[in-house]
Amino acid sequence: MDRNVSLDMLKLSMAFMVVGLHAGFLSEISALGSYLTVQGVFRIAVPVFLIINGFYFFPVLAKGRQTTWLKRVFILYAVWMLFYSYFWFSLPSFSLKDIIELIKNIIVGYHHLWYIAGMLGAALLLCALQRFSSAVLVMTIVVTAALGILIQYLGNYHYFEGSRLDNFFNLNWFHRNALFFSYPFFCIGFLINKHRIHTKISLTSATTLSVLGLAFLLLESYINYSQASMDEGFDNYFSLLILCPFVFITFTKIKVSGNSKNIALYSSAVYFIHSFFLSLLKMFTDVEATMLTALCIGLSLLASHFLIRVNSKVKFIL
Repeated sequence: MDRNVSLDMLKLSMAFMVVGLHAGFLSEISALGSYLTVQGVFRIAVPVFLIINGFYFFPVLAKGRQTTWLKRVFILYAVWMLFYSYFWFSLPSFSLKDIIELIKNIIVGYHHLWYIAGMLGAALLLCALQRFSSAVLVMTIVVTAALGILIQYLGNYHYFEGSRLDNFFNLNWFHRNALFFSYPFFCIGFLINKHRIHTKISLTSATTLSVLGLAFLLLESYINYSQASMDEGFDNYFSLLILCPFVFITFTKIKVSGNSKNIALYSSAVYFIHSFFLSLLKMFTDVEATMLTALCIGLSLLASHFLIRVNSKVKFIL
């Protein structure tokens, strides 16, 4: 089956960005360079993944195959949560606090697996809202994304400093979740496909808007670098709502035909396995962040070759 390999290449580059984000790319070389990548450019990765997933969810929902899709993604989530259980499963006692923490880990997801949990939640929400008009869906995108961004900024700038609200706003899962983060981008991808928006925008326009969006993201990131603590991480940016859809549309316009999905499989494998190698490298080496990024990508690519071979036999790990 002919496929547009440029989207697969986009996904692989996004997977590499996630590795760099988690490894702290450039942090030993340049504080500003690291911030503009780790807390800037690399933050497009997960939203772009979600837009791609939402785009391909449209025909799934249109054909009534959402149950099969949800089951497959849930199994994928369960398999990788089990794989990483050594790192997150902890129940020192049967106190209520420990039980709640364990349940939270299961629902929210370990480390990078929050993306799969968020995508599942976003898909379920979209299934519930599918009978509403596109105009209503756009309104839900605006409201949920705005709330997530507002919580992120109020938390990072400690607007309610010293209060319990400030503590909540600074919990990643409070703003980076299925409702406030995953759903808006997932629904954007869904609507792009539903209304064939990617076919109505020229490559020149999509590229131009992507460049403008990138400039906006770098500006937003630089402002945060200048005024907020550099220890504060950012997931929810205003600029991502402009940049990410047009990055996706740009790559849909760049036609690179192929009949293999290997690149797409490598992107998934790198995403899922990189956290394992990152943990091992941090545990047994003292390499600095940029080299850590490169080593982790190399090991993840090597492991991906074997994961893809296993996946050809048991199709529920990628």
